Amino acid sequence: MSYGAGGAVDFFTVGLAARLWMPVFNIGFGIAPGLLGIILMIYRGWDAITDPIMGNISDNTRTRWGRRRPFILLGATLAAMITPFLWRPPEAFGELGMVIYITLIGILAYTSTTIWAMPYNSLMLEMTPNYDERTRVAAYRTIFTKFGILLGGWVLPLAASGFFADPNGEPNITRGVQSISIWLAFAVIALGSLPALFIKERYYEKEASKQAKEPLLQGLKDTFNIKPLWMMTGFVVFQVFGAGVTGALGLYINFYYINDGHLASAAVIEGFKDTTAFLMGLAAVPFWTWVCEKLDKKWTMMIIISSGFIGCVLNLVCLTPAHPYLQIVPAVFYASVTASLWLIVPSMLADMVDYDELHTGKRREGSINAVFSWFLKMGMTLSVGLSGFVLEWTGFNVDAGHTQPENVLHRMLMVYILLPVVFWLAAIAILWIYPLNRRKLTDIRVELEARRGKI
Repeated sequence: MSYGAGGAVDFFTVGLAARLWMPVFNIGFGIAPGLLGIILMIYRGWDAITDPIMGNISDNTRTRWGRRRPFILLGATLAAMITPFLWRPPEAFGELGMVIYITLIGILAYTSTTIWAMPYNSLMLEMTPNYDERTRVAAYRTIFTKFGILLGGWVLPLAASGFFADPNGEPNITRGVQSISIWLAFAVIALGSLPALFIKERYYEKEASKQAKEPLLQGLKDTFNIKPLWMMTGFVVFQVFGAGVTGALGLYINFYYINDGHLASAAVIEGFKDTTAFLMGLAAVPFWTWVCEKLDKKWTMMIIISSGFIGCVLNLVCLTPAHPYLQIVPAVFYASVTASLWLIVPSMLADMVDYDELHTGKRREGSINAVFSWFLKMGMTLSVGLSGFVLEWTGFNVDAGHTQPENVLHRMLMVYILLPVVFWLAAIAILWIYPLNRRKLTDIRVELEARRGKI
């Protein structure tokens, strides 16, 4: 429970920032979507440096409190202090000044989140050696993550509500997000600190504390040599692209095609979409956990990703101005694809650490998590960043408001429906040849325990 509670922190920091990025900085502050996409790519370029370094530092740290816990506490504190400033660019300095500001503050915010996230995610990889129990641990985190997404899903409608409206009654989402971010900061430090206070590092005392420290470059070399990790990274990145590259497009279709530019009404529907996805996803967690135990993680992933195709087909009939709330139905299937990232993929990554230990003789949760996490976040950020260019390619013009040309709206709709199919088919193709399954991992565990005993 203490570990799972931290799952919401990732969304309250980086995840929510990605979701609010375009509405706040494009619609609210008027910054060009392509330029906003470039800033997100700068953040990820910075992550390319900090993630592996933090993962290596975490693996090589030796303290009386373990390798991970001190950094988890520090990172949660810093993220809570810095993140609210991201939403307060100085409008008086014009677009260039705002761009420079959010670039620099965003780098600080992403760095603080990395200090927390790398040790936190690595901690899960060593909580249990059991193939199925790893999925159950991930299930707890998924449940808390979903509660975080539920609350985060209502940030935009709350920010666009009358509570933060201008004197003329017009919604002011920038003022709303700025106010709400303060409360989110308290949630980050409260939930993010729990794993540091209550979780035991299973392998630290008997194995990790005694192993030799590994230089950064050597750690990267060893990690890059894990062939199954590349396959896993490949199908996850394609999965993320399928869900993320049209994310902003879906939001704008709701705003300008279905709700004719009425942001407040559209934002409420977004909140109900997230709530419905939360309820369905929450109910599905024990089901998919059970399926993993009866089948295998890779086959369960293939089934979940395939369910996204149902959502694509349903969009053909459910995205209609005549029935605005009907768009909630396909959103449920899209949410299932995203939810599997937090339920099954972390469990598969823990299996990857065992595979690596068999070949290197070391527990390197931090390094492996850092490399994988970087590619995962790169996929997320690139998909969000490219979504800005996809939006521009469709011909959308924010200055036109709700009077977007009909051919532009039609193009937005078709791209939103068809583009995810391409990426999800690629993800399924890689999953088909992914080599690690229950039988293989059971053999690996037996060999490891014969070599160094049970821990």
